[in-house]
Amino acid sequence: MTKNFKKIIFIFSGFFFFLHGAQIPEFKLSWPTPNPAFAKGLGYSTFLQKTGPEKSFSSGAFGCVRNNGYKFHEGLDLYPVKRDKKGKAIDLIYSAMDGVVSHVNSVASYSAYGKYIVIEHTSVTPSLYSLYAHLYSIADGIKIGTKVKVAQTIGQMGNTSSGYHIPLSRSHLHFEIGLRLTDQFQKWYDKKSFRTKNRHGNFSGFNLVGLDPIEFFASYKQKSISSPIDFLNKLPVTVVARVKSSKVPDFALRYPSLCEVKNKAGNSWDVTFGPYGIPLKIVRSTENLTTRQKDIEILKFNSETQKKPCRRLVTQKGSIYYPSEQLQTYIELLFGV
Repeated sequence: MTKNFKKIIFIFSGFFFFLHGAQIPEFKLSWPTPNPAFAKGLGYSTFLQKTGPEKSFSSGAFGCVRNNGYKFHEGLDLYPVKRDKKGKAIDLIYSAMDGVVSHVNSVASYSAYGKYIVIEHTSVTPSLYSLYAHLYSIADGIKIGTKVKVAQTIGQMGNTSSGYHIPLSRSHLHFEIGLRLTDQFQKWYDKKSFRTKNRHGNFSGFNLVGLDPIEFFASYKQKSISSPIDFLNKLPVTVVARVKSSKVPDFALRYPSLCEVKNKAGNSWDVTFGPYGIPLKIVRSTENLTTRQKDIEILKFNSETQKKPCRRLVTQKGSIYYPSEQLQTYIELLFGV
C-alpha cells in the first residue's frame, strides 16, 4: 500500500464504508468524491449537482429525472466541495472498489462524457463496471490494465464534455455503476447507421446498463447486502422476455451468477430485466421454438415498474405486449441478433 493510499484511507476514516469485523458486506465500497454528505445521511441538495439554477436537485439523480421524466439519466451527478480562486473544482475522484481500468478516454471531444474512466470490478459477484465522467484530468499512471484499490485517486473533477457545454459553475462527476451487455459491441455498432466512429470499444454508453448508485450505496451502508448479487436479486422485475437464439451469449460467460445454461438442447432463452432494462437473469429455456414463432416474445410485464415516461421496455397493442426499441436494442446486444 502506497503512502498516498494510506493518506486517502485516513481522510475517509469518518465516512469510508468498511465494516470492521462484520460478516457482511464481503467487499469494500467508497464514495467517489470527498463529500461526506451521503454517508452522514443528508439529502440530495448536499451532494447532487442539479442541471440548472431553476431545476430540482433530483435532476442529478438516477432514473427518469430529466425533461419532466422523459429523459433518462444513467448515474449520479456529484458536485464539488472544493474550488480554487477561479472557481474551478479541485475535488479528487476515487475508485469506488478494487478493480482494473478497462477504458480511458483522455480526449474530451470524443465523448459526451468528456474525459472519462471505466473500471471493472471482477472481485465482486457479479463483476460490475464503474464510470467516472466529465473529468478535468486523469491521474498519472491510470491507463488500461492498471489495477486500482478502493478509494485510490484516479482523477480530478471537471466539466469536460462534447456536444454540449457544462459551465464551470456546474462542474461535477457523473458516476455510474452497472453491467456491460456484450464483448462484441463493435459488430452491433457496425450494423447501425451511426455517423460517428465508435472510439470506446466495448465501453460505449450504449453497451453499459446502470443501477441506481444511491440505492446500492444505501444497501451497503445498511448492511443489507453481502455482495452485488444480493442487491440485484432484490430489484423488482420489469419484463421477462423469451428470445429465440441457439448461441450462448458472452454475457452468460462474463456473469455466470446471473445465468443458467443447463438445458443445452433449447434454442431459446428467458431473460429477466429489472428497472430501466438492467438484465437480472438469463436462463436457457426448455422450449424449442419453430421458425414461425416470434424471435422475441414478452412473457411477463410488471406495469408498476414502468410508470415513468422514459426508458420504457414494452409497448402495448390491444392485449399484446411488444418489446420497445430500447428493449430490442438490449436484446440485440446480448444475443447478437
